[in-house]
Amino acid sequence: MEIRRSDSVRRPALGRRSFLTAAFLLVAGTVTACGNEGGSTPSGASDDLRLALSTDLPTLDPGTVYQYGGNQVMTALYEGLLSYSPESTGDIVPMLAEKYTVSPDGLTYTFSLRTDVKFDSGRTMTAADVVASFERLAEPKVESQMSYMVSGVKKYENPDDRTFIVRLNAPSSSFLSLVASPFGPKVLDSKILEENKSDDALDYLTKHSAGTGPYVLKSFTKGQEYDLTRRDGYWGGDPFFANVKISVIGDPATQILQLQGGDLDLVAGQPVTTLDQVGKEKGYKIVEYPTLQKAQLHIKTSTGPLSSAPLREALRSAIDRDALVKQIFGDHAAVSTQMYPLMAVPDGLASDDWDTDTSELAALAKGKTITLGYYAGRASDKQTVEALQAQWAAAGAKVELVPVQANDVYGLSSDLASAPDMMYEAGFPDSVHPDTWARLFWYSNTSHGNGALNYLVGGTPEADAAIDAGARATDQGQIDADYGKAGDLVHEQVGYITLADLKDSFLMRSDLPGGGHWLPCPVTLDLRTLKRVLGGS
Repeated sequence: MEIRRSDSVRRPALGRRSFLTAAFLLVAGTVTACGNEGGSTPSGASDDLRLALSTDLPTLDPGTVYQYGGNQVMTALYEGLLSYSPESTGDIVPMLAEKYTVSPDGLTYTFSLRTDVKFDSGRTMTAADVVASFERLAEPKVESQMSYMVSGVKKYENPDDRTFIVRLNAPSSSFLSLVASPFGPKVLDSKILEENKSDDALDYLTKHSAGTGPYVLKSFTKGQEYDLTRRDGYWGGDPFFANVKISVIGDPATQILQLQGGDLDLVAGQPVTTLDQVGKEKGYKIVEYPTLQKAQLHIKTSTGPLSSAPLREALRSAIDRDALVKQIFGDHAAVSTQMYPLMAVPDGLASDDWDTDTSELAALAKGKTITLGYYAGRASDKQTVEALQAQWAAAGAKVELVPVQANDVYGLSSDLASAPDMMYEAGFPDSVHPDTWARLFWYSNTSHGNGALNYLVGGTPEADAAIDAGARATDQGQIDADYGKAGDLVHEQVGYITLADLKDSFLMRSDLPGGGHWLPCPVTLDLRTLKRVLGGS
């Protein structure tokens, strides 16, 4: 592994990705009006920003919030040592660490910390705070779902206030990408942790913030709204907006009404039809970013009708992805061509192409009923599975749709006999690194915490071995080759069927020109970079 000494580090493989074209890297805002002409007059001051969450946060604890919607709040209040570039690329850039080095054997990471970072309490951040924060993430009583990110750590050291050292048990090619992830380790005030050590600050952090982010928590009402205010003396310079109000509004139609009524400045996660309709109205625009989110099917290969490999292959071949993406996602997605999300491995690796062919499905599926699960209550997911059902019906296969409650999805792997034969979702990994997709979704041996998102236990032991080899490798070419092999094996098995790479689409008032966005986290903007164009444009 190379020793990296840089203020901005690009993963070597990214430079080879031909799909990093303007079509995806461009912040593709479609401006349909200037200023607020034709739109409502926004309520509040020009330096107030109003956003919406579709679901509430279970807590304000950065060690236990593991939902992409909640990251809009978490990334405003807390920060990590590194970050993904707000320009929505795979670049890893400094945050609370000014720079870092990696030892040639890939076992030791040394971070040089900023000296001008303040917590909510006014304390200056030191390496002791970083040690305490990383250690808390692995504390069993905290029960953090992100604890896997530090599971390979042998020990931490802080020889002085500005130096934080991590020593690993074995090389991990994904470690830096996890430290930079929006879900990665956040730095907390160790004095707060010490004062509340009886319960590892779980109760305190449910109601208070103790971070270093560009905003501090002013007040909140559970299930209703979060009011944030700009941090005085923030190390990164003052963000444009002095106040940010984030409301919890579960109904997408209500979000649109509040946007059009001037009570919200932007919304995310809207149905495609709404995007296309409202985005054409005067005073509003669509701003889109690339994302790691991939629409895909989990396949139950061990039992049931799809334990037949020929039937799995015929089912996949009968999908017309071009027609499906056009029908369901329009211009807001692209047909998937790789088993991994965008930017994970170079072009030509882990390819996921097939020729649409409906000729064999009817005979192989005769007399069988195949079940397809989807998240209950998600209108866009239901629309997708209904379109798939129609394609398969036209090819002679009977597919029955099964709504699955979100809380039940993670238990499917423990009761495969009762699980549907397929499960649709639009999933995404915690970072650009291929391990955070392959290990979470594909790893078939789930006995040691791997395969946490492998709902129907796809994958193979051979693919597991390739994933492990890629994690241990220190040469970038070997890393790419190992993860590429894992993708090829899963594709050959038809343990997963990928459908589309989704864009992250926001409806905004036209006086917001867009802003920074982190590639690994959908529906989350970098509030440090968002601005309002006074006078409109």
